[in-house]
Amino acid sequence: MPLLPTLLSLARPRTLPLAAAAIFCGNALAWHANPAAWRFGVFALSLLTALALQIVSNIANDYGDGLRGTDRYRAAEAPARLTAARQVAPTQVRRILAAAILSALLLGGTLLAVSLRSPREWLTFLLLGALATAAALGYTLGRYAYGYRGLGEISVFLFFGLLGVQGSAYLQQGACPGAGWLPAAGCGLLAAAVLHINNIRDIESDRRSGKHTPAARLGFARSQTLHSLLLAAAFACYAAYPVSSPAGLIWLAALPLAAAHLRRLYAAATPAAAGRELPAIVRLAFAVNFLFGAGLLLDSLIPA
Repeated sequence: MPLLPTLLSLARPRTLPLAAAAIFCGNALAWHANPAAWRFGVFALSLLTALALQIVSNIANDYGDGLRGTDRYRAAEAPARLTAARQVAPTQVRRILAAAILSALLLGGTLLAVSLRSPREWLTFLLLGALATAAALGYTLGRYAYGYRGLGEISVFLFFGLLGVQGSAYLQQGACPGAGWLPAAGCGLLAAAVLHINNIRDIESDRRSGKHTPAARLGFARSQTLHSLLLAAAFACYAAYPVSSPAGLIWLAALPLAAAHLRRLYAAATPAAAGRELPAIVRLAFAVNFLFGAGLLLDSLIPA
């Protein structure tokens, strides 16, 4: 298989807006708290590092599930995975994964070099970076892969939400905005909803392969309910963040997208049909965070 199509398939570009959403949200919080301290270079490096880490996770997921044989049970509607289909040799996937890890480490190191101010901050972010890298790899790789123990949604909540948002805000201004934990949690809940849709699609194949996701444990109907609760909790977090003008609430324009998404989800007759909502929930997560960030920018420009 040619290299470029291989790289694109392993990177799973349609999922990458999740990483961008967290960085946009965190940088918007930093701007809202102190526009004078915001730096474009830090934003760009944060975005590239987050994207690189998500690509590492996606490649590791293809490789890990392929080695375990999990992807042999995937539904016909699910996207093909290269390692399982043997379209690419596992040794080549390992080399691509190693290159992706190196790229993420180089980008992350550069980001820390231009952002941090003290040895204590360096130590803290090196530890957080190590955890993020371990989480990217450990979802399906290793004897104790946590994705097989139903912990995937918790992981993305932490790393695509709390750490991604507040970490990127800290790198801009040297502090985590106190109220920023609310949209950070909202961003994490939306990321968890994205993974949950993916796991709803794979309920039957995950059960057959011994992958104990929340969706596989709950079944189709209760997983639909859990998805609704994740979205409702996420929107409540964004709504609780204080703004001084109506412009700060333009993220509410994304709610019709959420309503349409839920209508289609509940109309789906099978998990595979529900899985077709994966692009829609990714778009929704990105739209909410982009509009939330734009609202904070406008809120900071409009006199109270």
